[in-house]
Amino acid sequence: MLFEIKSVRHKHDLISFTWNDVGGFYNVYKDGEHLYEGSVPEFQDGDFKHGKFYHYIIERVKNNQVVDVIAMQTSAFAEQKNVENPLQLLVMTTIVAKTQIALSWEGIKDVAAYEIYRNGAFIATTETNRFIDRDIDVTQSYVYMIRARRPLQKSEERLTSMKSAVSNLFGMLNPATTRTEAAIETFTTIKFIGKPSELLKPINEREQQITNVDRWKFRYTTFLEDKWVRNPNPLSPNHFFEGDGRGFDPNGDGFRTRVDIELAYDEKGEPMTFTKEVGPTVAYDHLKRFRETARASADGITMKRTDHQKGESGFLLVHTIGNPLTTAPKIDYEVNAVFRRTGTFDMSGYFDPAPHHEIYLMKGRGEAWQPILQVESRGLAFMSGAIAYHYWRCSNFE
Repeated sequence: MLFEIKSVRHKHDLISFTWNDVGGFYNVYKDGEHLYEGSVPEFQDGDFKHGKFYHYIIERVKNNQVVDVIAMQTSAFAEQKNVENPLQLLVMTTIVAKTQIALSWEGIKDVAAYEIYRNGAFIATTETNRFIDRDIDVTQSYVYMIRARRPLQKSEERLTSMKSAVSNLFGMLNPATTRTEAAIETFTTIKFIGKPSELLKPINEREQQITNVDRWKFRYTTFLEDKWVRNPNPLSPNHFFEGDGRGFDPNGDGFRTRVDIELAYDEKGEPMTFTKEVGPTVAYDHLKRFRETARASADGITMKRTDHQKGESGFLLVHTIGNPLTTAPKIDYEVNAVFRRTGTFDMSGYFDPAPHHEIYLMKGRGEAWQPILQVESRGLAFMSGAIAYHYWRCSNFE
């Protein structure tokens, strides 16, 4: 019998889990605090906040020595969901053992199947809300992505009946897309998992090695990949706009908008710095002759800091920026994030599937950005409020 988690149950006021009884005594720790010692292979916890991730360590002890470890990260069940950001409060559980990495997640209503990717490569499709990977190397870190799609008419978002009808009409009027594409919501969940060999060290060894993260840097950029972009509004004299002419690049020069947020835990007052910039909009006629240029106001980009407890801060970022030269839909997105000094983060949000969106994170005082999400534009017409959003969530377990 393998030393693995047997079951995990979530209720509104309780998290409980059991594991295979392979003999010996067991210790259970939550976020480093010793909560249980005994021979019964089960544990219950009713002391938590909804929506927050907790890190459990289960040690198996024989002859006063830790001989095996299971690491689990999970969140509490929240009865009240955020209908505008449906992934934000869903339960996500990650279990790491020597023999497996197991993922389970609270199912999304009316989603029929989930696609699983590991380190960028497709590995499976599942109709259940769980996946177990036994083909692992304990010395390697992993990034799992869970992707799902749902018809907009099934959405829990407000006013979706009208939005679904309009999106179907949009699909019929735009030959570059289809009715199906315009009326399908996309859900992307990303989990960064550290090396199991590090996660599975006994708690005393881990606590000696863990160092605080003094800095977090976040960057969100929207841009147009093409050099020339045709105006989807046929009535405008501005037939073309100048694009940014680049691919995904955290330091790319051209962009529609860019937001940078930096959290400094190592400075007095733990300040959070917020900067925003809007690129110029340049318009041309049907012969691609210059007509005019302008820059939209950055007032539509706002950030509100959210402090949860000591060493646990984040923000709510709201972005609504339009075209200053013509009547057109705005670039809309929202991000809700939490960065902890202990090194874990949890971010979620949604955006229109246009233009290109790229999200990056930098942990500590490094100089290399870590890609979080890179999504190609499906055309400027997809900025319409009638189109289904792309919802996403990303967190880590290290």
